[in-house]
Amino acid sequence: MIENGLFDLTGKVALVTGAGHGIGKATATLLAAAGATLVIADKDFTAAQDVAQQLGAAHQAVSFDLASQTSIEALFAQVADMHERLDILVNNAGIYPRFALDDVTQAQWEQMQHINVWGCFVVLREAARLMRQHANGGRIVNVSSIGAARTAVNDQVAYNASKAALDSVTQSAALEYAPHGILVNSILPGAVMPLDPRPKPAAHQPATGPLLSSGRMPLGRPAHAHEVAGPILMLVSAAGAYITGQTLIVDGGFSVT
Repeated sequence: MIENGLFDLTGKVALVTGAGHGIGKATATLLAAAGATLVIADKDFTAAQDVAQQLGAAHQAVSFDLASQTSIEALFAQVADMHERLDILVNNAGIYPRFALDDVTQAQWEQMQHINVWGCFVVLREAARLMRQHANGGRIVNVSSIGAARTAVNDQVAYNASKAALDSVTQSAALEYAPHGILVNSILPGAVMPLDPRPKPAAHQPATGPLLSSGRMPLGRPAHAHEVAGPILMLVSAAGAYITGQTLIVDGGFSVT
């Protein structure tokens, strides 16, 4: 339990998507440590189950596919059945394949926008609907990327566009949901360990670009996942009670170099 009352989430129900690995797993772990009851959602259900088992019996794993609106709606039906409420959403799931600007196809572009923008929008909308049912407000954090604000990695034009769109959704949702006490923010990580996706696709090439160039991270290293989870905890706790519609960059200083 975190002793400082500003960060106490006791009695809160939190949904973290993409919580089987990386930032999502670290965030679920930290929110549980702060007292929240977690719904751990991931397309990789085995990984979600492993996280739930590590956190304890109060926390549930749910399988869902961000590419399917039917699956997203089923996820929220399960959350409602299990808890009848939702206080916190960390909208973390997404995809991040790299496509060279000259070679990206319409199908690749549309898949990226469908999952990272439309899918995340539907998750946000369904979460807000459940939050409004109990008139207790809520917190939504969209996990974006430094690529939405600064071109950081090569071959990410489609990905960067999707995350910039998600940040625009954040601002619109923050405006429209404020009367309901629902605060909506984006967090923009820079480089986070591990630097490349797992599992790596065939013919995988290591990422390159300014973010990964020598001297471009003043703090001298990529973030660990828990160093992104910490600011998320701030935004969803009492410490973030007067913050909405913002894009919080967590990039080790890359954006000022």
